[in-house]
Amino acid sequence: MRACFRIGHTLIEIVVAIFLFSLGGLALVATSALIGSELSANASRERAGRIAASRLEVLRAGCRRASSGREAFGRIESAWSVGFPDSSHVSLLESITYPTQRGIRTDLYRATVVCRP
Repeated sequence: MRACFRIGHTLIEIVVAIFLFSLGGLALVATSALIGSELSANASRERAGRIAASRLEVLRAGCRRASSGREAFGRIESAWSVGFPDSSHVSLLESITYPTQRGIRTDLYRATVVCRP
């Protein structure tokens, strides 16, 4: 008996293979665009958190001389208010506003610092 071996692929098989590879490539491109926008949003959120932490350190260093104010860092705006609940504490309320893919976001940070004599 003679065995028949097929050499090569039919045109339909090649078209289906190209279609599947193209579909996979498009899925990768769409996913990478989504990941890129999320990384950008996380970078803005992280920078806003660093600004708030930095403001808290400045207020902690100045403690009783602390005052309210506002400042802009590019597209990130920081506004803070300082209160003195008693003679040994300073309370801070900071509002950080920054742009995201879905619009403007505002994060609030609250802290109370003990003033050392």
